[in-house]
Amino acid sequence: PPTLENPHPLVKAAEKRLKQRGGWNDEKGLRVASAEVIDIEVTRSALDRTLLLVDTLIKELGKQAIAVRIDPQAKKTFLDLEGTPVALTVTEYVRRTAHQETPREKRARERYWHRPLGVPSDNYPVIPRFNFHATGQLTITAGEWPSRNWRDTPKKPLERRVGEVVAGIISLAAEIRTRQAEMARQEKERREAEERYATIKERLENEKANFKELEADSGNWERANRLRAYTDAVERHALANGGLAPDLISWLGWARAKADWLDPVIQACDPILDAPEPERPGYW
Repeated sequence: PPTLENPHPLVKAAEKRLKQRGGWNDEKGLRVASAEVIDIEVTRSALDRTLLLVDTLIKELGKQAIAVRIDPQAKKTFLDLEGTPVALTVTEYVRRTAHQETPREKRARERYWHRPLGVPSDNYPVIPRFNFHATGQLTITAGEWPSRNWRDTPKKPLERRVGEVVAGIISLAAEIRTRQAEMARQEKERREAEERYATIKERLENEKANFKELEADSGNWERANRLRAYTDAVERHALANGGLAPDLISWLGWARAKADWLDPVIQACDPILDAPEPERPGYW
C-alpha cells in the first residue's frame, strides 16, 4: 500500500519507539532497539519506508499462518514456521567516507592547543575519522545459519519482491528443518560413539584393575604360605631342641594369625592392622 494504515501491533510499537527523538547515539545514525521492538536497523530518513515494508511483509506472512515474535533476551525478531524459528532483520546500508576536517573543527583544535594556562584540558575537540551517509538501500535477512538475503536493486526495490521474500522464507524454514534433522542425526551418532567408547574404556579399565587385584592376591597368597612354612619350620626346630617355650607359642600364634590376615582366601581381620589410622593429638 502507499501509506501505513492499520499497522500490525508490532509495527505500531516499532514506529513509536524508533521515532523517539532522543537516545540515538550510533555514529552511523542508525536507529535500532531489537530487545524491545522488531529488529530494524535503519536511519531516520528510511524509517517510514521500512515500517511500511515490514508491515506488508508481516501481514503477507500471516496469510501463511506464520507468526512473528520478539525475543528480548536474544535481542532478535523471530518468525515461527511450524515450530521452526527463523530470525528476521531489516537493515540499511550506510556508506562511509573519510572525514575532511572543517574550518570550524580546525579552529576548535587550535583554540585547545593555544588555551591560556590554567584552563582545564579535558575538553579536547573530538574530530571523527569518517562521515556516514544514509543510502536508503534496504536488506531483508532471514535466518542465521543458513540465511537468505534480499536487497534493493536499482531496477527492483524490495516493495516489488515481497512475494519472493515470503516464498524464500518458507523455503528457508524447510532447509533449516532439514539441517537441524541432519545435525540431530550426527549428534546422536556422536553421542552413541562416545557411549560405546566409554563402555569399552570402562571394561578395559575394570579388566586391568581386576587383573592387578588378581596378581596382588596371588602374591599375598604366596607370602602367606611362606609365612606358614616359616612358622612350621620354627616350630619343628623348637620341638627338636627341647620343646616350645611359652613366648614362642605366643609368637607362633601371632605369626600364623598374620599369615591368615595376609591370605586372600581366608580374609581374616586383624584388630591392629585393620583398625583406623589414629589421630595425631593437637597442641591446643
